[in-house]
Amino acid sequence: MIGVGSGSNPARGRRPSAARVSEREAWIALSTRPGIGPAGFARLVLEHGSAIAAWKAWHAHRAANHDAPTDPRAIARGLVETTAAADGRIVTALDDEYPPALRTLDPRPPTLFVNGSLEVFRRRAVAIVGTRGASSYGLSVATEIAHDLATSGVAVVSGLALGIDGAAHRASVAARVPGVAVLPSPLDRIYPPRHRALARDLLRHGGALVSEIPAGIAIGKPDFARRNRIIAGLAEAVVVVEAPDRSGALLTAAAAMAIGRELYAVPGPIDAMASRGCNRLIADHQAELVTSSAWLLGRIGLATGRRPPSVGSLSEVEGLVLRALLERPGSIEELVDRARQPAASVASALTMLESRGLVDSYGGATFHTTLAAKRLAEPV
Repeated sequence: MIGVGSGSNPARGRRPSAARVSEREAWIALSTRPGIGPAGFARLVLEHGSAIAAWKAWHAHRAANHDAPTDPRAIARGLVETTAAADGRIVTALDDEYPPALRTLDPRPPTLFVNGSLEVFRRRAVAIVGTRGASSYGLSVATEIAHDLATSGVAVVSGLALGIDGAAHRASVAARVPGVAVLPSPLDRIYPPRHRALARDLLRHGGALVSEIPAGIAIGKPDFARRNRIIAGLAEAVVVVEAPDRSGALLTAAAAMAIGRELYAVPGPIDAMASRGCNRLIADHQAELVTSSAWLLGRIGLATGRRPPSVGSLSEVEGLVLRALLERPGSIEELVDRARQPAASVASALTMLESRGLVDSYGGATFHTTLAAKRLAEPV
């Protein structure tokens, strides 16, 4: 079609043509148009046979309604530039670098924006999610599980949120093992802002930040629903640590079940609001109950490789109690049975272990080891 005032050069004034656009450029441009989404994109490409053909059809429809966008090549190039300005790159499902785990999704996210190493997507990955309003128990359990997964070579995936997500990422960073944070916002707008430093630490240790939202796009409320599906998709299993009713973590759990990922949940007290979602997942047989970090590692086929902690600075009873707690958390009554020591001796040992930062308690009733204690039991 020739535009007004084309003159002697027939190419002058012509509407930008998609014929000269590469399939990848059309893919990026079409997949990032507002309102299309992964399902709409997949439907258009399936119907028309390619992203180029789909763009032409979509563009013609919009042009008929006097709402035609600009040249898809310009859109793609603009996104490449804004993504690079945020230290990221564009990865499409056409690219070899696209995360293998996401290729199994239907529909899969057609275009991702990634800051950091792409090699992390080749690792085994487990997601840890939970409430922002986490208890000390939940934070401790998330830290323990993430630490043990990371030191076993597994990439920890989470959403960089406050609470459980942040604890999981911090444990992965502390173990100096690459992990993945999936953002509900563009790469140039880390959400929540309080975790910008944590995001930098994650990148420094070979991890990656991932978003389905283009950099430079002004959005309102962060898109948590799309983020949750990617978290579940990147992982072979999802662990919910604490989740109240109507929690975002439960949306991730639902996504995991919908796409066939293994689902695990950490139980909590029956009167704890933060554990109601987890307890219900377990009661409804939708998630397997996590009895300990070591159990989870065994369930996904990883050995802990732990050795008993050094007892050079611990009394005999302290060492016995600490070993028992490294296996799984427990109350004083349970520890008396497992350590085969008098209640008074176990209580005294717990007091000393807490003072040394090796043991913490939930509500003063259930005891569990801290990350410092777990580092005493690192693989040889």
